Amino acid sequence: MHKKFCLILLVCIQGLAWSQSDTTSSKIDLFPHHYGDKNWKMLVGLDARRSFFNGTKIKINGLRIGAEYRGVHKFGLGFYWLNKRVIFEDVLVGSEGQDIAAPEIRFDLGYSSLFYERVFLKTRWWEVDFPIHLGAGRILGFYKDTIGAFQSFIEAPFIALIPSTQVKFYPLTWLALRGSVGMRLTSSENNIVKQTFRTAFYGYGLSVNIIGLYKSVFRKEKQKSISDEKR
Repeated sequence: MHKKFCLILLVCIQGLAWSQSDTTSSKIDLFPHHYGDKNWKMLVGLDARRSFFNGTKIKINGLRIGAEYRGVHKFGLGFYWLNKRVIFEDVLVGSEGQDIAAPEIRFDLGYSSLFYERVFLKTRWWEVDFPIHLGAGRILGFYKDTIGAFQSFIEAPFIALIPSTQVKFYPLTWLALRGSVGMRLTSSENNIVKQTFRTAFYGYGLSVNIIGLYKSVFRKEKQKSISDEKR
């Protein structure tokens, strides 16, 4: 975990350095007032994250829906869920009906969040952002009973403040290679949830601007149509 965390952080720093050497602009502003189109734009994107719960690696998938203003302000709603349940074996929860011979417990979680993302630096190729999420959700726990069925033993709500840093590289205007690091600051009445889910996380992958892709394809088809008419 620490090696991967340091690697993502190094990529972020290197990305900032490369951004400053980008020759597409003679001057690069930090926290620019606007970039590109100043109008409002719809924002839809997938957000995959990697983290840890009680020392076990977990994969969290997400969907973000919101708006972008002046090219540098992004905000909206995020919805997140586990890629698959977290499983622990040989753990007893103190319930009479638990299978003691072959104990197994499973955890699931989901949360929603309000997010705001401020662009710190942006060029044609690079973008450095500071996203922050305020989320609320719950963690569910299940134990295997003596007949092999799973029974609920915990349902713990939580709230979380999630600051992070994100770097994107745009090989195409609608496609970005993304890397991020951050910290999940969790509060819950359940101390176990509060302590085990309060941890660092990292993310990586692709971000596709569906609307930008559509406009790019539509523009090419329109230009091709005009070119064919001229012939």
